[in-house]
Amino acid sequence: MAEVNLRAIEKSDLAMIQRWRNSPNVVPYCRQYHPLSMADMEIWYATLSRDIDYNLVNNLFVVEYEDTPVGVGGLIRIDFRNRKGEISFYIGDAEKCTKEIIVPTLTSIVRFGLTTLNLFKVYFPCYAYNPYIKFYKEVMGVDYVAPMEYYWDGVYHDRIVLSSYGILD
Repeated sequence: MAEVNLRAIEKSDLAMIQRWRNSPNVVPYCRQYHPLSMADMEIWYATLSRDIDYNLVNNLFVVEYEDTPVGVGGLIRIDFRNRKGEISFYIGDAEKCTKEIIVPTLTSIVRFGLTTLNLFKVYFPCYAYNPYIKFYKEVMGVDYVAPMEYYWDGVYHDRIVLSSYGILD
């Protein structure tokens, strides 16, 4: 498996993350579909370290592949009472969206949630037209499909929720 590392997001990463997040390789697969300004990024970054009570976004990381930043991933909407969390994940550059990077990265995020955070369930909502879902399904199983939940490019699309439960082998 390829060498991936999840590291803390630094303020110096914001311009890179903004470029990735606003790219045509990422935006079509995000719930939040409008471009993000640097002011948006700075507000978001400030909440990463302040949100200690509900802990919604404290577990997001820069994904590095062979010591090079390639994306962002981690867990959001963490519900510690019910021991579940939602995966947020993308690779910034289309050339890096390969099975060799996606599968070990998603595996690392799932392991982090299930073992480090002691969650019982991690889930990953995706849209059916996402070309990388075939790689996601190598790590997680389909939990359910919500028909026609997301409007993009003039068409309603299904939302597929992938999940992992318990501890990975």
